[in-house]
Amino acid sequence: MKRRLVLLLIIITLLTACGKKKEDNKEEKKEFSASVVAKDKTVELNERVTNLTDVEVEKGKITSKKEEIDTSKIGEQKITITVEDDNGLTKEFTYTIKVVDKKPPVISFSKNLSTTVGTKINLMNGVSALDDSTEEIKVTIEGDYSFDKVGVYKLYYVASDSSGNESKEEFTLTVKEKPAPKPAPVKEVTPVPTPQDGTFTTSKGFHGETKNGITTIDGIIIANKTYSLPSSYAPGMNANVTAHANEMFAAAKEAGYTMWNQSGFRSYEKQKSLYNNYVNRSGKAAADTYSARPGHSEHQTGLAFDVCATNRPCINSNFDSTAEAAWLSENAYKYGFILRYPSGKSGITGYKYESWHFRYVGVDLATKLYNGGNWITLEEYFGITSEYNY
Repeated sequence: MKRRLVLLLIIITLLTACGKKKEDNKEEKKEFSASVVAKDKTVELNERVTNLTDVEVEKGKITSKKEEIDTSKIGEQKITITVEDDNGLTKEFTYTIKVVDKKPPVISFSKNLSTTVGTKINLMNGVSALDDSTEEIKVTIEGDYSFDKVGVYKLYYVASDSSGNESKEEFTLTVKEKPAPKPAPVKEVTPVPTPQDGTFTTSKGFHGETKNGITTIDGIIIANKTYSLPSSYAPGMNANVTAHANEMFAAAKEAGYTMWNQSGFRSYEKQKSLYNNYVNRSGKAAADTYSARPGHSEHQTGLAFDVCATNRPCINSNFDSTAEAAWLSENAYKYGFILRYPSGKSGITGYKYESWHFRYVGVDLATKLYNGGNWITLEEYFGITSEYNY
């Protein structure tokens, strides 16, 4: 009897120990303990935001790498992050970022247009609209008017983007009586002298050569007020220049600026038309300070272009004080481009400051001319002039 009692006690003890072991194993099984707040959010187009913005964690830490979210396109994105709690357990959390466009398009236009009775003009000439979404925006005209009736018409340019944002800008069309006919002015035709082929040495000791009317110094094509190009020279936009420009614009976008080549290669005839228009508008002396005579424009080389930026003045002096102009001045040389007409150098280049005009010369020469931010002109570097001799 005593032996049976002892045996029973041993069995009870073993069963108790086994039960305790199971309870201990239960206690060892841990649950994820971190508290995570990762809410869906709505951000504006091109707004800077990361996968960790507004994400909060208690009793744990985020193990996902911080990365910027591409907000350049409208739409929704699923964002997944990984969190580790204080017990070493990990768990994934997913939330949604919705990119929306809340800004209306920006319309570029002239506030006052005029014509005479019976003479139609294109009211959409020079009118454009830019939007943060970079989509093509159509501009329409709202209001009634007639080219056959004298009057002052109050009209509106209207532009909407795909997100429903609308811009409405007022402008005035004035239709005047026809003036009495005047005799046509006699236009002064100034022939462009043809450069003589041959070689020369600049005042700084550089080798220059003119061949088939095209002048190069140390291998660099020169087009300024002293050195011209033949009217037949039409290489088009240089593909290598375009590639380097696109590389520069991509770097600018990473820095937060959207820019592009607005005006690249121009033929001799195109430059002639532009220059004559400026002369008729401002007079020859004034036009010569900001526009090249035909045959003297760097645009004809296919190696230069004018830059425009989103929501910024395009190809005029109001661009000078923008952050985009500053970025270009500080970074263009890295991609082989020079600020061709720097501030304070008009007496040397022959042209006023143009913060938007850039010329490709290659990284090595561009770095020298950048000069730590104090730009040197091609004229100064090579020791040449830029002065019309006719």
